[in-house]
Formats: sequence, structure tokens, C-alpha cells
Amino acid sequence: MASPRGRPPNDDHPITNHTYEIASMMRPSHFIVPNWFAAILLIAGCSLLTSARADAAEPPQVRLAAANVPVAPGDAFQVTVEVFEVLGNEKLQLQDRHLVLFKGGKAYDFGLTEPRDVTLIDPVNSQVILLSRVDHVKSTITHHEIVTAAARFRLFATNEGLETRLGIDAKTTKDPNQDNRYSIEFGDYHYSVAAAEPSMAAQPHRFAEFTDWVARVNLVRKLGTPPFARINLGNAIAAEGLIPQTVTLTLKSQTHSRTFVSSYTFKPGLSKESQQRLDEVAGMLTLYRDVPLAAFPR
Repeated sequence: MASPRGRPPNDDHPITNHTYEIASMMRPSHFIVPNWFAAILLIAGCSLLTSARADAAEPPQVRLAAANVPVAPGDAFQVTVEVFEVLGNEKLQLQDRHLVLFKGGKAYDFGLTEPRDVTLIDPVNSQVILLSRVDHVKSTITHHEIVTAAARFRLFATNEGLETRLGIDAKTTKDPNQDNRYSIEFGDYHYSVAAAEPSMAAQPHRFAEFTDWVARVNLVRKLGTPPFARINLGNAIAAEGLIPQTVTLTLKSQTHSRTFVSSYTFKPGLSKESQQRLDEVAGMLTLYRDVPLAAFPR
């Protein structure tokens, strides 16, 4: 899930490039990343390379188990995700758009803004495949790499006493005064979600799992914001049998604040155009050249 490439703004909370704001706001794309977190990612990776304990398994509540859940033939659906920044005049500036297709236990994330990369979340085969339309290359990240990276990062955070700062121990709360309103916060980050009833029973679990995979993939790639609070938030909403309708992310620093809003439109089934997109991915998987993750465009 890659988002438009280029230099991030010089800001306390620069926007880096890669999909799935679906991770910064429960989706793979634009990510809001403070400089201190980028530094922590680098330090964590270096400090745990030789640690035998770093391969410890994550807690049992971790998702990533779609392959173990039966998928009915009629469970296909699609989600359009739009990410806006709220400007000072209250106008919304579009930052990113994605179309996510769910079929056969897999999720296909299509970037609708340049460079229009594709990410295939494939729990059935325990892997994620990144596809670059511009460079005609692909790179595979295995389930083992995803789980190991998260376990290493958790170990590093525990050893350094950073669980609270990184949102690892953050908990989702439900607004007692408003139906289907949830929030979670840590450090400079505050997420607020308006949830809705799904049109299909499969939607809450599938979308929460998709969010989970995307957030962890970006941790492997050393991209994005701390993922743990977002994962907790997504799982809490799914546990209520709901889906996100809007997610508002507010970031506050000592000098200013920024607000981003993601909107989610769920539709049952796949359109003819969506099915054509899946056929196109099949061709990309066959024709694109394999490259190591480090060589995949960021």
C-alpha cells in the first residue's frame, strides 16, 4: 500500500509516504509520523538484531487469522476510503483515496492517487504482496516477518519503558453519551471514531483484520505511526459488530495541531469494474519482477 512519493513537509508531524493511512486512521496510506518515532524505529531495529528473545511470540489475542475463518462465496465486498486534512478555514483537503476489495479471504488495496500502487493482504497464504505500478516490481512480506517485527518492537518498548508513549498499553473507550462513538489516545495522538452497522456480517471482522495487517506491515517497513492503538481501536469496534464510518485523528505538538478525517464507504458485493481490477492484479503477480523489500519503492 504505497502512497504518493516525495519529500514530507518539514513539520513536527510530517506526512510520510505509504498506504493505509488505513494505518494512520485505521487504513493503509498517508501516515503522520513524528521525528521521534522514526528514530525509535531505527534504534529498535538495531538494538534487537542480536536478541534471542526478540523472536518471542505475540500475545494470543493478536488477529491475523483470517485463513482460519470460513469464507462464504457471497462474502465479497468493497470499501472506499478517503483521507482529508482539516485546514484552518475548516475546509477539507483531500490527501489520499483507496479502494479496498475483499474476496475469498483476501484483501486488495488499490491506491487511487499516484503512484496507484496495490497491496495484496493474503492471510490464506500467510503473506502480503506489494505491487508497484510505476516500476513493475513486487515484494513479499511473510506472516512470520510481520509477527516477529511486532514482537521485537514490543520487547524493545518494554525494555525501554516506552509502552505508554508508543500506545502499546492504550485502551479504547466508548462514549457513554453518544451511540457508536469510540476513542483512544496516547502521547500526541487522539483518535475518535463514529461507527455504523454493517450491511454484511463479514464486514466488521474482515475490515478490522485488514487494518491489523496493514499497520503491522508498515511496522516491518519502518513506516507510519505507532500501530498498536489503532489495532486496539479497530478490534474493539469489530468486537461490537460495527464498522468505521469516520475516523478523526488529531495530533497536537507544543507549537500547533493538525486534524485528519478518514471516511469509509462500505458496499456489499463487487462491481464489474472491481472484478476487472482483481483480474489485473492476477496479471501483475505473474509479470512483475520480484525484488527484496529494501528495494521496493517507498
